[in-house]
Amino acid sequence: MAFGVFLAWSPAPAEAQLLGGIAVPGVGGGLGLPPIGGTPTLPIPSLPSVGNIGNLQPLSPFIPMDSVGRALDQKVISIDALGQPIVRGEILAIAPTDTDLDIARGLNFTPRRPETLSALGVKVVSLRAPSGMDSVAALAALRAADPSGNFDFDHIYSPSGSLTAASGLVQSPNDDRVDARGILIGMIDAGVYRGHRSLAHGDVIVRNVTGNDRYVATAHGTAVASLLVGDDEQFHGELPGATLYAADAFGADPAGGSALDIARALDWLAHKGVVVANASLAGPPNALLAAAVRSFLASGHVLVAAAGNGGPAAPPAYPAAYDGVIGVTSVDSQHRVQLDANRGDVSFAALGVDVRAAALDVDYRTYTGTSFAAPVVAAHFATLITSPDPAAARSARDALAHSAERLGNASAYGFGYVGPVSLSLASK
Repeated sequence: MAFGVFLAWSPAPAEAQLLGGIAVPGVGGGLGLPPIGGTPTLPIPSLPSVGNIGNLQPLSPFIPMDSVGRALDQKVISIDALGQPIVRGEILAIAPTDTDLDIARGLNFTPRRPETLSALGVKVVSLRAPSGMDSVAALAALRAADPSGNFDFDHIYSPSGSLTAASGLVQSPNDDRVDARGILIGMIDAGVYRGHRSLAHGDVIVRNVTGNDRYVATAHGTAVASLLVGDDEQFHGELPGATLYAADAFGADPAGGSALDIARALDWLAHKGVVVANASLAGPPNALLAAAVRSFLASGHVLVAAAGNGGPAAPPAYPAAYDGVIGVTSVDSQHRVQLDANRGDVSFAALGVDVRAAALDVDYRTYTGTSFAAPVVAAHFATLITSPDPAAARSARDALAHSAERLGNASAYGFGYVGPVSLSLASK
């Protein structure tokens, strides 16, 4: 089930230090609200279901939105040969040579401004396909004309979780919170509702990496942020007091959450000195994403990613399935694996079924998905590593694997169950 809601307000600077929140007038019922400021109804295109992006709920008379504020727009979104969502008409050239670009121009592709992700050492150029050529044919033409080039679609990724109940009635205990001041942690997700009472007094630094200047609060991003650093009298996340660097890789853009957006997010976090990043999203393999992740990990950073909610027979979900990424699955309070969690490519399991987290109406709701288990594991890594270091990252993984509670099949549970950071620290 998709949230189908987002909150928007006037554009904010692309990057801002947020100490406290911005009050949003008219925020009442939270989930189920249409976007503020009406938008005329658009026809709902007949795109086939492509994983989570197919789970869109029409908010008549508004454009249908998913949980990260994306409108389903067939003029922007297409699908590849395997039914995976992609940015229509855009092909990515990864580390292209002048020859690669000359060949593309000879095929009537239009190169956009090149981007150098300097912290990752990755260069990418987006190529606009010739008018009338569909994306699948465009990629095939480039690969045939230039076999030595590295070309791929700009795949679109989606969150790995959803609302499961109207309210979160269970109160979080207040006697086991940790003092996480001085710890940095990053997230790659959608916009965060900074006015939520669990985040209003926190140290949150946000950046929209999609290239537009909008700031949009979403249910998914808000929930994940609260699980990482949220703190109030009735709730706390894993690292209350920590500094959160939140990369908005969706930006309320219909094509938000693309491979290029996620690569930009990794680059920004690396620039900011954030060692551990949480990515509660999943999708197909992609050449640019693979290059960005490989560089991020090689420099000693840690990427923790949701394993995906496609079910036991689903294909691998990325970035969790890339070598070196810490994939996290979701279990319930009895440590039973979430029924529709992916199998394989799992390093650890954490509570992700009926998890209480922040909602858009300054209250709390319960959520289910590997999205909401990943923050627990990311928080553990953030307490174990203070600077990028490949050896330290391996040692942290081994230490967490040693302390994890074995649950059974490694394909389903990885090294085992990881509990809250506060309980782990209390046992030392």
